[in-house]
Amino acid sequence: MKVAYILGSLNSGGAEVLALDVLRQSKKSKIEFICIHRKKGVLFSSFKALNINTFQCQPKNKFDIHYFFKLKRLLKQEKVEIVHTHQVIDTFIAHIAAVFTRIKVIQTFHGHGFNVKPLMLAMRWFVLKINAANIFVSHSQYKSYLSRFKIKDKRNSVIYNTIDFSKFYQATNSNFRKELGIDRDVLLSGSVGNFTNGRDQLVICKFLGVLHKKGIPFYHVFVGAKSNAEPHLYMQCVAYCQKNNLSKNVLFLGSRNDVPEILGQLDAFVYSTVHDTFGIAVIEAIASKIPVFVNDWEVMKEITENGKYANIYQSKNEHDLMHHFIEFLSNRKEYKLKAIDASTYVHTKFSIENHIADLTNAYKAL
Repeated sequence: MKVAYILGSLNSGGAEVLALDVLRQSKKSKIEFICIHRKKGVLFSSFKALNINTFQCQPKNKFDIHYFFKLKRLLKQEKVEIVHTHQVIDTFIAHIAAVFTRIKVIQTFHGHGFNVKPLMLAMRWFVLKINAANIFVSHSQYKSYLSRFKIKDKRNSVIYNTIDFSKFYQATNSNFRKELGIDRDVLLSGSVGNFTNGRDQLVICKFLGVLHKKGIPFYHVFVGAKSNAEPHLYMQCVAYCQKNNLSKNVLFLGSRNDVPEILGQLDAFVYSTVHDTFGIAVIEAIASKIPVFVNDWEVMKEITENGKYANIYQSKNEHDLMHHFIEFLSNRKEYKLKAIDASTYVHTKFSIENHIADLTNAYKAL
């Protein structure tokens, strides 16, 4: 069986990191994978280093009709049987390229499709109906799609996202604190995630403002890129920190390719979502054996067993987050032991082996 992963770009989004982890460990399955992408990105060198064939197939412009023929030739040349995509536009393109072939197209859906233009919403509905299979990354996301798009057939399944935990075993020695000039005994918290409308980094900034007013010494790092489409989400966080005298304590690091090393140096991880469908960053943080604080969005309760393996605070409420964080500061040893237990849980629940086994079963069922 030969499967082509088609990606729009090789930037460090959740879908791209997931694809990279799966492809890195693909030898654990009997499936032959290739990767096809349109644009390069910060993960380009990581994808090229994989022991699989990686191709760039890019249209010359928005109206390049020949692009579909180039993609079709590549798929036929590589004898691809299944195309696996992670974005609606890539799925739509794959269906056009696969016309008059026996190639089956499936998609893993990573978002809810909120706040999208009517055309993109219509495309999402269309590919849901014609895909050979639809994969959802959590049960809460699947319930949302069932309600909104009225999908009721056996082509749908839930396969949790995964992390290649081997990269955390290699992240024991890090100079991250030294790079920032932060001593080991100074409180360092962090957040990971690009600044998009699916997240709410501003409420974290407000929490840090409360922490600062209480006179608690700390540093906090935001790891994540400013969105070209929504730059105001990043800028409002920077502006808030400047206005509230947090600029020396709150550091905006942009995209980084050493997230496992960074997580291993944190004392706590803080996350706030608006409509995530899974939360790879949260699972990575839990795997790093550090206390994790995340808001009570449905999928976060799902993946943390209703807060058994993380600390759940009320969404949009920096004061409730502060309440939980103060308890952590007062009982750091207890919270560390809880974090170690939580790490064992996610290593089992969200292992790359489980994910690849579930993917293999989904491919075989087509």
